[in-house]
Amino acid sequence: MRILSALLLLCATSVAVAHDHETVVYDQVDLSANAEREVANDLFVAVLYTEHEGQRQTEVAERVNAAMSWALEQAKAVAGIEAETLQYSTYPVYANDSTRVTGWRARQSLRLEGRDAKAIGELVATLQEKLAVESIGQAVSREARRAAEDGLTATALALFDARAKQIAAALGRPGYRLVRINVSGTGNPGMPIPYRGAMMADAAMKSAPVQVEAGEQTLGIAVSGTIQLDPAR
Repeated sequence: MRILSALLLLCATSVAVAHDHETVVYDQVDLSANAEREVANDLFVAVLYTEHEGQRQTEVAERVNAAMSWALEQAKAVAGIEAETLQYSTYPVYANDSTRVTGWRARQSLRLEGRDAKAIGELVATLQEKLAVESIGQAVSREARRAAEDGLTATALALFDARAKQIAAALGRPGYRLVRINVSGTGNPGMPIPYRGAMMADAAMKSAPVQVEAGEQTLGIAVSGTIQLDPAR
């Protein structure tokens, strides 16, 4: 009997302690704040490609390699432009009945990146002698994006704090505590623009530099979270 009474007392004490540690949540408010600004694109990206088709796989591979080697030599001669070869693919070409291989097609891309729009445009015009343009785009460099986002983060957090204090004051509360917060960036990192061009342009087109405009894009920081209002005094 004494053992049973002791167990009942222990269980009742455990329930009471658990109940005391349960946190009852009141007066929580979800809110958000955003900060945005226009940032000039300072990076230019162009993607070109060479593609050849023939009856033998080795033949098309050699032609693609030769064109890409020539393009890399042209790019390396221009200061301030980084050149990088992208995916290389070789695949069979089938007859109309899709059962017989009639040849092979090979393709490889070249990515150019630089801060000088004029230099990029002139190089692209030169490379069109043997390569075709796949896309031309603008972007904000990592350094410029980081600097802009640092300032925007401080602004967005200040707006979040000001809005939280405004809500607390409007409801007659002395302040608030931060329960949860999330900070994220918004804005397009800079997407290439599809370019409609022919593999072999005429002489006038080859000599004319491609016009690349910098433009701007909107970068932003979004802050969202939950606050808990302090009890009224």
